[in-house]
Amino acid sequence: MPSTGWIFTWFAELPPLIIAFHASFKFQGIAGMAFWIMLIVAVSGFVGRYIYSQIPRSLNAAEISLNELKDSEEQLTRELSSQKVFSAEDLERALHVPSMQETHAMGPLRAIMLMIAIDLGRPFHIAGLRNQASDWGGRIRSCFGLLETGNREVERIIQTARRKSSLSKRIVFLARTHQIFNLWHVIHRPFSYSFAVLAIFHIVVVLGLGFR
Repeated sequence: MPSTGWIFTWFAELPPLIIAFHASFKFQGIAGMAFWIMLIVAVSGFVGRYIYSQIPRSLNAAEISLNELKDSEEQLTRELSSQKVFSAEDLERALHVPSMQETHAMGPLRAIMLMIAIDLGRPFHIAGLRNQASDWGGRIRSCFGLLETGNREVERIIQTARRKSSLSKRIVFLARTHQIFNLWHVIHRPFSYSFAVLAIFHIVVVLGLGFR
């Protein structure tokens, strides 16, 4: 079930669509400029919410969270090493994330794009593991690994692997997400303020012309 924050974010993305219909999909002049800036703000809001969900709420919380994440990661690693369905090499290929040294050397844009790519690619890596553990009939029933196989042992390992992948990603990107979130504020706020100014100006002009 989506969190409250994500629900508010989804509702915040409705105005661009509403205004597009209001303008009959004609985006010229000041109103058009305001629309495109608003669209940038809306997309940026999705990205900002995604980054915000990756980091703790304070520096002290970050330190505690990092230790807890590492403890949880070690526990999941032990669980995965005790299973006999998949080899360590198969799991390493499916759950691979860059090292902390690699993430520290990345620029902010590349880091955030790689974070998103890892999250988007995880279902397909998990599907590959399911396919590996299933025969052709099982692959077809599970839509080639995108759905559960019905094998409890495989699905237990899959859930553990998914949690391990998510935890590993958060650990290696934890320091970078703080920097990226601060940079996001620097980029997001000017567009937000520009949209507000242009929208108010547009409303004032329309009302002024309407009363003449």
